[in-house]
Amino acid sequence: MHEVGPDRSCLRSSGTRPGSPKSSMTRRTARGVLCIIAAWSAGVAAQPDDTWKRSVAHTISTTCAMRGLDLKAPLGVMPMDEHEGGYTPGIGNVTWETDDARNWREGWCALGVYCAPAPEDQGGADSVIDSGHSFGSALGLYDQFRNLLFVRDLESGNAASTIAHETVHALQYQNFPALRAIHLWSNRDLAAAVNSAIEGDAHVVGTSFDQEMRTTLCSMDPARTAANSAKWWRWQPDELTALQAFPHAFGSDMALREMVAHGPTAMDRLLREPPMSTLAVLKPDLADADIDFIRLPEDFALEGCTPALRNTAGVVGIWGLLRQLGDAEAGGEELPAFLEAWRGDRFVHLSCPGDHDDELAWMTRWRTPEAAATFANRYRAVASALPAHGGVLGSVPEPTVYGQTVIVVTAGLRDAVSRIADSEVRALSRYGDWVDAGCFPDQTCYESDSEFERASNEFHCAPVEDPPRQLRDWLDRIRQARAVPEPAASAPSAILDELGTLDAFCAVNGGLNVDILTACRAISVGIRYVAQLDEYPDFKLLPYCLSEREFQQWVRANYHANEARPHMEEKGFAGIYAVARASAAFAAAGFPGLHDLTAAPPLSTLALLRPGTDDVDLIGLPLDDIRDRGCEVTASDARGTLAIWRLLMDYGLLPEDDSLPAFLGDWKGDRLFHVRCQDDAQGDWAWISRWRTTHAASTFATHYRELTADALAEAELPVAVPVVEERTVWIIPAELRHLESALKHGIEVREFQDFDGWVASGCFPQQSCN
Repeated sequence: MHEVGPDRSCLRSSGTRPGSPKSSMTRRTARGVLCIIAAWSAGVAAQPDDTWKRSVAHTISTTCAMRGLDLKAPLGVMPMDEHEGGYTPGIGNVTWETDDARNWREGWCALGVYCAPAPEDQGGADSVIDSGHSFGSALGLYDQFRNLLFVRDLESGNAASTIAHETVHALQYQNFPALRAIHLWSNRDLAAAVNSAIEGDAHVVGTSFDQEMRTTLCSMDPARTAANSAKWWRWQPDELTALQAFPHAFGSDMALREMVAHGPTAMDRLLREPPMSTLAVLKPDLADADIDFIRLPEDFALEGCTPALRNTAGVVGIWGLLRQLGDAEAGGEELPAFLEAWRGDRFVHLSCPGDHDDELAWMTRWRTPEAAATFANRYRAVASALPAHGGVLGSVPEPTVYGQTVIVVTAGLRDAVSRIADSEVRALSRYGDWVDAGCFPDQTCYESDSEFERASNEFHCAPVEDPPRQLRDWLDRIRQARAVPEPAASAPSAILDELGTLDAFCAVNGGLNVDILTACRAISVGIRYVAQLDEYPDFKLLPYCLSEREFQQWVRANYHANEARPHMEEKGFAGIYAVARASAAFAAAGFPGLHDLTAAPPLSTLALLRPGTDDVDLIGLPLDDIRDRGCEVTASDARGTLAIWRLLMDYGLLPEDDSLPAFLGDWKGDRLFHVRCQDDAQGDWAWISRWRTTHAASTFATHYRELTADALAEAELPVAVPVVEERTVWIIPAELRHLESALKHGIEVREFQDFDGWVASGCFPQQSCN
C-alpha cells in the first residue's frame, strides 16, 4: 500500500460498550461502528432532493452488485449534520462522558502504550471530549446499531467512493452479524485485527470508485507495503495512535491480496473468520496459531481502588509501549523479533482515590520461555519511566517470569502475583470459536438479531442492468502488474545509454524537420521517465495499471506534482503523449519494449498523438530551380500536427482541450520555408502541407483563413490566402507567386513508414545523415 495521509484516512471506532465501574458509560451518540473517511476541508451537508437520492441509490446498488452481497434491511441515509457524535483523542469518533474518557485514557497511560491529554485539557472536567479534530470534517460514517449511513457532501468528487465504503460496512454487519462482537473497551488488539478485514474490504471497494486511488494502490510495489504502512503509524499522544491507525494502514493490502487471488467475494471468508490478533495481520503465516484469552481476578481487595479498564495490548500495543519509553529496537520500523512469539495478554488498571497512586496488573503469555524472558528484561529496562508517563501510577511495575508467562504488577499488587498466575486461560484459534465461547473473557457477547429504526430515506440493493466491471477490471490490472518479473539490473542503464545516442542523432539530423525533432525529443523524455519509474517503489508498476489514454491523463494531472514523484526533464505538450506511449510499450514488453521504441521512435508528432498513423510525407524543395529564378531558401523545416494544433488553439480557433480534432489526424506532411530574392532583402515565408483527404485539407485552409495578418506575422507564417488542390494546401504569398510553377512541378515528396526508412534515405530532405 502507498502512504495514506490524514486527508484520505478512515478513523474508525468499533462497538465500545459499558464496562467501567466508575460511571454509566453514557454517550450522546448511538452505540455502533462509526467509520469515518476523513477530509480536512469542511463540506456542506447535502439535502435529500431527488438528484441526491438517485445518486445514492445508484452507488448503493452498484456497490452491492460489485461486492456480491445484499442488504437484509433497507439502509437509512441521512445528512451528516443529523449525527450527534464526536471525537475522543486516542480512540476516534465516539463521544463518551468525561469519566469514561478519563478511564480509557488513564488505563492506557498506566500500561504505557500511549497517553492522550487529560480530559480537563479539552474543556473542563464535565465536558464531553469532542475536539472536532476529525469528526467535524468527516465525509461519511455508518452506525451499525441504527443501520444509518450519514453523508456530508454529495457534490464532492469522492462522494461515490465515500458512499460505497460505508455501504460495504452495512453489507458486512448485516450479512456477518458476528462482527458485532468486537468491543474496543474489552479487547482492543482483537478489534484492531478484525477491523483490518472490515476496513480493508470497504477501502478496496470504495477505492474502485476513485481513479486516483485505484492507480495508487495498483502501482505500489507490494514488497514496499510494510514500509509505507509504517509511515502511517503515529505514536504521539494526541494524534492517531498505532492501534487506531492499524486497520487502515494494513487492511487495504490484506483485502487486495485476498481479492486479487480469489475475486471480489474473497473477503467473505475473512469476515466469517477474521484474524485474531494484530500479530496475525502483520505476520499472516501465524494467522492459524492459538491465541490465549485471559480472565484476570475480579477483586484485588485494595481499599478504595476499583478496576477501571480491562483490555489487551497485543503486539502493536507492546511495540508502542517499548517505543515510547525508549527501547532502541522498538524505535525502528520493523516489529522486534521476540514479539512474534506473543501468545496473548490481559491487563487491568485499578483507579485509586488519590493522585499518582493507581495500580496495574498485567499478564502476558509467550510461545517460548526465551521470549517471555526477553520481554521481561526489555520491559524492566524501561519500566522506571512509567510513573511519570501520564502521572497515573504510584510505583514502578515489576515483571515476574513464570515459564512462558510474565506477570507485571505495581507495588500494591505484589501479593496478588500468584492469584494472577492462576487466571483462567482459554486458547482459541478461530474467531467463530471465540464468539461461541461467549467472547471470553467477556460476560456477554452480542445480539444476533437487531431491530433497526426506520429512516426517512431508505435504500435497497436494486438490480443493476449492466453488472459493474470496474472492481473486477481493476483487480485484473493489479494481477497483471504484480505478475511482472523483476527486470535485469542492467536494463535501466542500458536504455539510458541508448537514449543518449538517440538524442545526439536527432539533435544533429532534425535541423530541417522540427516535427521529427520534437517527436524524437519527446519520446526520449517519455522513455527516460518510464525507465526511471523502477527507482520509485510507489510508482514502479504504474504502466501496468493504466491504459495509454489513462496514462496521458495521469501525467497531465501530475505534471507539476510533489518532489517525491519522478519528474520529466523537459516540459511540453508532446511529453504527455510520449510518456504514455513509452508506458504502453513498457506494459506490453517491459524493458525490451522500451528498447524497441528507442530503436524505432515515432517519425512525427502525429504518431505520438494518434498511434497507428506512422506514415508521413516528407517534402524536398527544388532548390536549384529556385536559385535559377534569383532566389534562395534561407530556412526550412516541417511544423507537423502538434505545431498546427497548438497554433490554432493559441489563436482561439480550436478549443483548449486534449482531444485532437479529426482533420488534424489526417495530416500527412508539410514544409514551411523562407525565401529571399535579389530584389527583396527581407524575404517571405511559404508553406506547403499535404493531407490524407481533401476534406482535411479544406478544413485546415478554412482555419488558416481565419488567422489575422498580425497573428500570422507573429507566428512567422505566410500572409497569404491558402489554395487547396486535391489533398495539398499551397500557401504562397503574392511576392513569391513567380516561384509557384517551379514549386508545384519541382517539389519531391517521399513517403516514409518508419524511422529506419527515414535514416536509410539519408535523413531526407538532408543530403545525408550525420
